[in-house]
Amino acid sequence: MNVVGLLVAILAAAGFATSTSLQHHANTTLTTSDPRGHRGPEEHHGRGEGHFASLLRQPWWVVGQAIALVAFALHAWALRVGLLVVVQPVVVSGIVLAVPIRAALERRLPHLGELGTVALTATGLTAFLLAVHPTAPLAAHPATGSAAVATLVGAAAALAASRWAKGRSGIAQATGYGAASGVLFGLSAGLVKLAATAGATATSFPAELAAVLTAWPTWLVPLVGVAGVVLNQRAYRAARLSASMPLLNIIDVLVAIAFGIVVFSETPAHRPLDLAGQGIGITLMLIGLHRLARDPGVDAETQSCSLPTTSAGSAVGEPQRTRSAR
Repeated sequence: MNVVGLLVAILAAAGFATSTSLQHHANTTLTTSDPRGHRGPEEHHGRGEGHFASLLRQPWWVVGQAIALVAFALHAWALRVGLLVVVQPVVVSGIVLAVPIRAALERRLPHLGELGTVALTATGLTAFLLAVHPTAPLAAHPATGSAAVATLVGAAAALAASRWAKGRSGIAQATGYGAASGVLFGLSAGLVKLAATAGATATSFPAELAAVLTAWPTWLVPLVGVAGVVLNQRAYRAARLSASMPLLNIIDVLVAIAFGIVVFSETPAHRPLDLAGQGIGITLMLIGLHRLARDPGVDAETQSCSLPTTSAGSAVGEPQRTRSAR
């Protein structure tokens, strides 16, 4: 296991969690300081431009956005030097770090239930990482042809899931959109790694930068990421967070692992005992993420602020309108 990639992934996960919590804190501060009080979603959406301008004057929101950009850079670095099968589960599970950070911003200790959720998810992640230990080294020459095919297959799967969700409502619709966005976020992670490694054989920084900027995955990353954000927001509007977020993140991890196997020759351990450990780890992570998503505070937090384009779930930019949990 690449230790540097693992450590950088942990830093990226902590950055995403900190960014989310700071942006939510700024949104909450702005809402409570509004003399007119918190209005309904329609009115809040109607004055979105004014709300965004007010957020720009909130130091915590600006700091949160800056940390989000740093976290995205760390995520890309982790993907460049590490393995998808290791990096992506760490970044996805890092959302639970928002629990103690949020408690610190609210000047309180985390509740026992919150600590239990963090411990459960961390245990699942640890079990998965201990069981997965991929034996294949980083591929010096990724299979770009396989990457193109994987991208087309992933896009087709996301399109099929979103079209299915379009004809549904409530939890079914949220599940469909969540699955589609999970595919796109996992695919985005693979494309980021592919773009980041495009200049691996360059002999100078200008040559490496030129190779990255001219690589086709570089230009697909924002398109795939934005599409994932849009579908994720549709899932949020269809039902509460617990209907889509756990499935989204697990699919994200599985797609990223599949991309790593097909494109970068990353081979997770596949002995029966190892597979059992990986299954137990993913199950514990899924339960932890589900418990986290059922927390009304996290539900509001994820929907009232923006996140970087990652598995965590949204994009740097304009805050989304807040609605009450269903």
